Amino acid sequence: MTTNKNMVSEDLSKAGEASVITPLLIDLDKLRIVSTSDIQDEEFLFNIKGKPCMPRKDLTVITGQAKTGKTVLISILMACCARRREQGGLLGIERIREQPLKVMWVDTEQNPQSTQYILKKRVMRLVDGEFPEDQFFVFNVRSVSVSERYDLIAEGVHAYQPDILIVDNVRDLISDINNGEKAQELIESFMKLSQEHKCNVVTVIHQNRSAENRGLRGWLGTELTNKAFEVYVCQKFRQKDAERPTFCIEQSMTRKYDIDGPVYYRMDDSGLPVPADGGNSGDSGFSNYGKASVETMNRTYIIRHPDDPNCPWEWDLRKLFENVMGGRSIMGYPDFEKAAMSEAGIQRQSYFKKIFAMAEEQRVIRKTNDRCGRVVVMLIPL
Repeated sequence: MTTNKNMVSEDLSKAGEASVITPLLIDLDKLRIVSTSDIQDEEFLFNIKGKPCMPRKDLTVITGQAKTGKTVLISILMACCARRREQGGLLGIERIREQPLKVMWVDTEQNPQSTQYILKKRVMRLVDGEFPEDQFFVFNVRSVSVSERYDLIAEGVHAYQPDILIVDNVRDLISDINNGEKAQELIESFMKLSQEHKCNVVTVIHQNRSAENRGLRGWLGTELTNKAFEVYVCQKFRQKDAERPTFCIEQSMTRKYDIDGPVYYRMDDSGLPVPADGGNSGDSGFSNYGKASVETMNRTYIIRHPDDPNCPWEWDLRKLFENVMGGRSIMGYPDFEKAAMSEAGIQRQSYFKKIFAMAEEQRVIRKTNDRCGRVVVMLIPL
């Protein structure tokens, strides 16, 4: 305590400030990060298309409408935890380290028969070899009360020390999805759990049903969006009669590594995912830039060209970004990005980056640094 107090006193002296050193200030100083802080690099568990993802000590979100392949993605991740390295990954997804990963999967939605069916008929078959039962801790907690579920999960993580914890569906751990205080408490508990046990926590949650708002459902979804390291969206594209639907997995938000495009797959005759061409999915309005559905965006900022089949609509980027700036000439980039995506109804960070680049080309805005070195956005006058 004396050493910490002396260090705080020295820093205050250098800052030219006279201030009382309190226990709270000493506690705060323990959390200070400087350029020489001994902080380990992030350890990622998987690659998707060669890009690291799902780091230890952090949260990952899987979302989508009902029956769009969220559980299939979970199955693929679990299988990749156990597959032999010489087998390779699945759909461009593979674990990074040589040794298998320990998995804890908590199913809150399905009945026990369905949970076991997925484990036996999909995960074990995708592993395609000797299945390491002792590395998999699968629980069905649907029969347990909402108030007890988190405590059971936390106890399981303490006991089994998984590399990856999958909670499907995190909404079932809270009585009211729109209770902001409870939502924040739950997400903070998972963040602490991931830090203490050095695991990645994958939370599954549904998207809103409205085409105008495809964000994560409820206040709980908002908290997850704000705190997660990355978000993956699952979608199902209906095909022509007699054709199997195509499914899509796409990264919509990340704090570090952008994955190059979506992953497409179909289910084969045996009920297992196989790679598919995404070329027929453009009409779905989700995955391909330039083919995004106007129906999912805020149409206040859409300019229509009904007589031009090659460009039926475009963004009114000046109107959009002027409203986001709200009369200001400069705004911090993180706040600008968050506000613009919300205002426009854009869910994919990668899509926003593309329209931001368009706005720079059109000389609507400019990204620069302020006097403190912070990245800011400036509105360029007409």
